[in-house]
Amino acid sequence: MAISKKGLRKINVNGEIFNWKIRRKISHNEAHNDEYSIPVQYENEGQLLFVNVNFGRSYGYGDDFIKSVTPVMIKEKIIEAINLGWKYNEKGNPICLSQRKLVTDTKYQISD
Repeated sequence: MAISKKGLRKINVNGEIFNWKIRRKISHNEAHNDEYSIPVQYENEGQLLFVNVNFGRSYGYGDDFIKSVTPVMIKEKIIEAINLGWKYNEKGNPICLSQRKLVTDTKYQISD
């Protein structure tokens, strides 16, 4: 599985290039204040990682404002996933970084 190229952002982490993206439209899950997941993948299309950022993107469900996702935040999450054992340069089923753990249940973390 690969991230679609449209709207892709690149980030350099320890000399390696990773691709990530943020959906323009808020998905059904995000509209109900589910935790927002951002797809991240090594530039040579290794294992896909969904990074949970611990907040939603919709108004009116608890927070009065939407927090921003920054490249620094994504870089920190990539480093955390690598330290937890993410084999970013190998093919494999998608995994998710959630609450400082790598989990294989990516049922709701579907990229567009």
